Amino acid sequence: MERLRDLMAVYDTISRIYAETREEGLLARKLLNDIGDLIRGSSPSVVLDVGAGVGGNLRVTKSFLGRAFYIGCDLSLGMIRASHEPIDWINCSATYVPMRRGFVDLVISIATLHHIPKSLIGDALRDIYEVLKSGGLFVATVWGCNEATVRRLRPINDCEGFITWSHGLNRDIPRYYRLYREGELEGEVSSVGFTIIRSGIIRIGSFINYYLVSRK
Repeated sequence: MERLRDLMAVYDTISRIYAETREEGLLARKLLNDIGDLIRGSSPSVVLDVGAGVGGNLRVTKSFLGRAFYIGCDLSLGMIRASHEPIDWINCSATYVPMRRGFVDLVISIATLHHIPKSLIGDALRDIYEVLKSGGLFVATVWGCNEATVRRLRPINDCEGFITWSHGLNRDIPRYYRLYREGELEGEVSSVGFTIIRSGIIRIGSFINYYLVSRK
């Protein structure tokens, strides 16, 4: 619980300038180029973004899919307040999403899971599994553990540590990361009952992002 409070405080602090540092929705657009056929084919009517930030990735998803009910979930109330997206919001942790079980057709979690400690990742994935309908899809991306990311990491373990945020602030803010090796995300998602139906790599500059699409 203390670690979650620390994480919430970090994102509340950077929320006011977070969107300024991003080409909003870039990763989501690249992801949909690879998996758009699977997402459209599932015809989701309820879409949940776990770790939605200020809503940029959900906006891209909404423009791609069209008519549906869109919900953003984020631990940081500051991020939610900084959003201008006309969607429904829940202020919650990825480890517990307060929604009816079996209610959601599609869950996306883009560049979020690598901020969750290994001791808590199972709780997050199981809760995502529970809110999905039978046959529902879960789409996730995580940062890969390669030379470009490790070079920026202040390590506490192999591929785990802190990367500093300083843009727009008068101090450095350490953000927790657990970077992923190839195949690691598939193993964690499969372990809670999902079936992997597609996975791959998206490169943005020198950084790699692993992605997967899985079905309940």
